[in-house]
Amino acid sequence: MRSIMKIAKRPLKILSTGSYLPKRVVTGFEVDQKLGLSRGKSEEMTGIAERRYVTDESASEMGAYALMGALEKSGIKYEDIDAIICASGTMEQAIPSTGALIQRALKRPNVNIPCFDVNSTCLSFVTGLDLASSLLATDRYKTIAIVSTEVASVGLNPAQHEAYALFGDGAAAVIVQKPESTESAGVIHASMKTFSEGASYCRIEGGGSRVHPSNDRFDEEKFLFSMDGRKVFRLVLETIPEFFEQTMKDSGLTLDDLSLVIPHQASGAGMELVRRKLNIDSSKYMDILAKHGNMIAASIPLALHYAIEQGRIERGEKVMLMGTSAGMSIGIVVLEY
Repeated sequence: MRSIMKIAKRPLKILSTGSYLPKRVVTGFEVDQKLGLSRGKSEEMTGIAERRYVTDESASEMGAYALMGALEKSGIKYEDIDAIICASGTMEQAIPSTGALIQRALKRPNVNIPCFDVNSTCLSFVTGLDLASSLLATDRYKTIAIVSTEVASVGLNPAQHEAYALFGDGAAAVIVQKPESTESAGVIHASMKTFSEGASYCRIEGGGSRVHPSNDRFDEEKFLFSMDGRKVFRLVLETIPEFFEQTMKDSGLTLDDLSLVIPHQASGAGMELVRRKLNIDSSKYMDILAKHGNMIAASIPLALHYAIEQGRIERGEKVMLMGTSAGMSIGIVVLEY
C-alpha cells in the first residue's frame, strides 16, 4: 500500500450538517398514475419508491432551514460564518444569486455575510467543497457554509417517463472550518473532468439568453428537463474507470483505505453499474435513492448528512464523494473526516 503521508492535504473540517425535506411525499404509485403506467413500473425503472416535492417552500427557504439545522449542531453562531456558498443545479430566479436569497430567508438583519452561487449541476456540492477547501487553505475565510437546495419537480417533462420518475426536491447544508493544527481533517484529493461531447445529453435549453421566454416562438418543452439516459450511461461507463483509477493513484489511497464512498444518487441502475465497474463493495456504498430520488446537487450532501448521523463514518476516517453531472462531467473529492 502506498503511504499517504506525502500527500498535500488542504485543511477542511466538516463541523456539522443539516437537511430539509419538503412535507409532500410522492410515492411511486402516484408517479405511475401521473404517467399512465402500470402500478410499480416507475419504481422498477428507477429504484425509487418515493421522493419529496415542494408545496409552498421555495429553494431559498429550504436552504435556510437546512443551514439552521446545521448551525444548531455546530457550536458556533450565525455571525461566525464568513461566507455562504449556494452549490445548486437549479436556481430560484435568474438574479440575484440563490445564496443572497438564502441569507434573506434566514432573517438575520445587519449580518452581511458574503454569498455567491456555484453551479456544476449535480456536482455543485462537490465543486463547492473543493472551492471551500482552497479558500480555507489561503486563509481567505475561516468558516464557510455550503448549501445545496433543489426544486427539480417544476422542470419535469411527463413525456419522458424515466427522467420524470427520477427526481425529488430538498436541501442539505454543510458547515466547514479550517481545523486546528493538531487535527488531521482535510481534502486529500479533488479532481474533475468535463467531456463536453455529452453536453446535450442532459439539458434544459430555456431560461438563459439563447432561449428566452420573451421569444415570439415560445416552446414550453425547452424549459423542461430533457435527458438521453442511454447516451449518459454509455459515456459515464467509458470515462469513469480511468478517471477513478487516476484519482486513487493521485490520492495515494486504495479502496481498502476508504471507509465510505458517497456517490451522486443518480438512478438505481446507474449507481449499481458504476459500483460494479469500479469494484466498490456494496457495504461501503452509501445509497439513499429509494426514499429521496435524485435530488441533483443536494443528493451528495444529504447522503453525507445521513452517513454522519448514522455513525457510518467517524473522525479520522477517509470518505470519497463521487458523481457525474450534465456537461458531461465527473468529479471526486477524497477527504479525511
